[in-house]
Amino acid sequence: MNRLKIFLFLGSVMLIAAGCSKNEPVPSASFEYSGNNQFKVPCTIIFKNQSSNAFSYLWKFGDDSTSTISNPTHQYTRPGKYEIYLRAYTESEHEWASVIKTITVKDTIK
Repeated sequence: MNRLKIFLFLGSVMLIAAGCSKNEPVPSASFEYSGNNQFKVPCTIIFKNQSSNAFSYLWKFGDDSTSTISNPTHQYTRPGKYEIYLRAYTESEHEWASVIKTITVKDTIK
């Protein structure tokens, strides 16, 4: 009998928790950046967030720098290939989407 009570209690808790969650649309993550990938150090890149159904963001710029603003700018001071990562979250942060693009920053000396 105790197992039945525990089962019914846990089932009730799960139903209540399911009723409390938001029915949010799934976000999509997308962005563009200034330039045509012909960047030379030092360069400042402007990122344009084109995500949809998102409430908050996490950017990683490939050089240990991050941002949480929607449309950040970032300065690169060293040449190299950098993976730009954007994660777009719903308001509850239960759903998210991400995208990665690579940019190449070249040395000014040839």
